[in-house]
Amino acid sequence: MKLNLTEKDISIFKVVSQIAGGFTLIVALTMIFSLIQLKTINPLDNPVLLTVKEQYDKDPSNAQKAEQVRAMDLMARKAYFSSRWQVETGAYLLLAGAIVFIFCQRLLIDNEKPDPVLAGAKNDSSFQRKISRKYLIIAASVILLTALAATFMLRSELPDTSGQSITSYKQEKKGRQIASKPDKTNFPFFRGQDSRGIAGGSGYPTEWDGVAGKNIGWKIQVPMQGKSSPVIWDDRIFITGAKEKECAVYCINKSTGEIIWSGSASDVPGEPAVLPKMSEDGGLAVSTTATNGKEVCAVFANGNLICFDFDGRKKWAKNIGVPESSYGYSSSLLIYDNLLLVQFDSNVKISLLGFDLETGDQKWETLRQGRAVWSSPVLAYFEGGPQVIINGNPKVSSYDPSTGKELWAVDCMSGDVAPSVAINSTMVYAVTDYAKLVAIKPGADASIAWEDNTYTPDVSSPVATDDFLFVSTGIGDVACYNSLKGDTLWTHYFMDQFYASPIIADGMVYLLDRSGVMHVVKAQSEFHLVSESVLGEATDCSPAFSDKKIYIRGKKNLYCISKN
Repeated sequence: MKLNLTEKDISIFKVVSQIAGGFTLIVALTMIFSLIQLKTINPLDNPVLLTVKEQYDKDPSNAQKAEQVRAMDLMARKAYFSSRWQVETGAYLLLAGAIVFIFCQRLLIDNEKPDPVLAGAKNDSSFQRKISRKYLIIAASVILLTALAATFMLRSELPDTSGQSITSYKQEKKGRQIASKPDKTNFPFFRGQDSRGIAGGSGYPTEWDGVAGKNIGWKIQVPMQGKSSPVIWDDRIFITGAKEKECAVYCINKSTGEIIWSGSASDVPGEPAVLPKMSEDGGLAVSTTATNGKEVCAVFANGNLICFDFDGRKKWAKNIGVPESSYGYSSSLLIYDNLLLVQFDSNVKISLLGFDLETGDQKWETLRQGRAVWSSPVLAYFEGGPQVIINGNPKVSSYDPSTGKELWAVDCMSGDVAPSVAINSTMVYAVTDYAKLVAIKPGADASIAWEDNTYTPDVSSPVATDDFLFVSTGIGDVACYNSLKGDTLWTHYFMDQFYASPIIADGMVYLLDRSGVMHVVKAQSEFHLVSESVLGEATDCSPAFSDKKIYIRGKKNLYCISKN
C-alpha cells in the first residue's frame, strides 16, 4: 500500500504501531492468563463455598448458614460470569488492537524511506527494518490466532449458519391442530403435559408434613439417587436413578409406592468407559423421562438413550454421544406422535434429534447454532400447528416436531441457559440468570414484545397463563408479571433457593424450594400465601400432579402427598 507520506506521517504511524502492539500484547497475555485461571480455579468450585454447602446440607434449618450459602453462591456466580465476559470482551479488543498494529506495520514496510547512503557504509538498515516488521506482523498474527482460538474453545460456539439475528420462515399449513389440555391423570413429561408447567384436575392438597406424616399417602426410598422428576401415566410413575456408572429406570405403582419393575440402562453399545465431567448439582440421572402410555424413554448424562415398554421390556437402546459441557447434561425428553425428541447439547455439537419410538432409528437431526445450554424442549401450538421451542444461547428457536425444520428464531439470550421456556396461548417467555426475561411473539415475524432484567432464574423454569407469568429465582425471589405487558404485579422473597420449576394447579402456584418446603400461592395479581409445607428433605426435582395427589422426589425418597 504505497502512499505519499511525509516524515511526520511516518513518525505518527510508528507511535500508533507501538501503542497498538503493546496494547495487543497486554490484552493477549491477560486473556491467556484469565483462560488458564478459569480452567484451573473455577469460582463455582471454590472449596470454601463447597464446604459451606456441605455444612448447610447437614443442617438445612440453619437460617444463618442458608443466608451464607446464598450470598457466597451469588458472589461465585457473578465472579464466574464476570470472568467469562472479560475473556469474551477481550477477544474483540485483541482483534481491534491487532488489526491496527498489522495495518501500521504494513504501511511502514511499503512507505518508509531508505536511510541516506553514508560514505564507506552499506545501506542495509532500511531492508533489515522491513524484515523485522514482517516478523512482527507474523508474531502478532500468531498471538491473535492463539488467543482467539483459546477464547472460542472456552465459549464452545458453533458457527452461525443463518447470519441473522432474527430468522423465520413461513409456516406450512398442515391442517388445524390444537394444543392438548392438561390431563387430570397423566403427567407425561418434565413439567407435565407438553412440558408447560400446568397440571390438570383439581382438589390437590395444600398442606402436609413429611416429617410428621401428615397427608403423606406413602413414602419409599429410591434404590439409586437422581434428580430426574417423576412423570405419570395412568397408575404408573417413572423416574431414573444412577450410582457410579450404573443407570436405571424405575416403574412405580402410583397408589402403593411399590416398585413394579426396574430396567437397566447400562452397558449400552458405544457407552463411554470414562464418565463425563458433571457439576455438584448434576449427575448421570438428571434428565426426566417421557412416556406416551405405551413406552417410556430415558436419557442419561453418559449419552445412553433407552426405551422400555410398560412391562419393563427393553425395546431398544443406543448411545448418542457424550454430551460434555460445563455442568453435565440435564435436558429432558419429549414425545410427539411416533417420535422421541432429544435436545442434545455438548461442547462439540448442539442439535435437536427425532427418533422413531418403535425402532430407535434416527429420523432427522437439526444442528442448532450457539453454545450448549441446559434447558429442555417445550411443545407449543401457535397458528394452529405444533412447535418445539428451545431456550438457547443466543437464540430462542422453534422447530417443526415432525421434520426438525426451524420455524423461527429470536436472538435474545446469553450466559449459561438452564430454564426452559414458558408459553401461553399467544406468547413465549424465555429467561436466564445474569441476562434477562424476554416475552416473544411467535410466528413468521417473531419479535420481542417486552423484556425485564430484575428477576431472572438460573435453573427454575417460569410458568405462564394468559394473564400471569411466574418466576422463581436461585436466590429465593418469586415474581408475578402481567404476561401481556410485562408489568411487575408482585414480588416476594423466600429464604431458600428455587431449582424446581413452579407448577400451576387448580388456581394455585406450587413453588418447591431446595430445602423441601412447598410454598403455595394463589395465581392472581396480588400476593396471597396459602400455605407452606415441609417435605423433610432437600430436593431439586419438580413435582408431578395426578388425580388429586402430588408426587415429589426428595434427595433420597419419593413421596405421595394425599388429602386421604
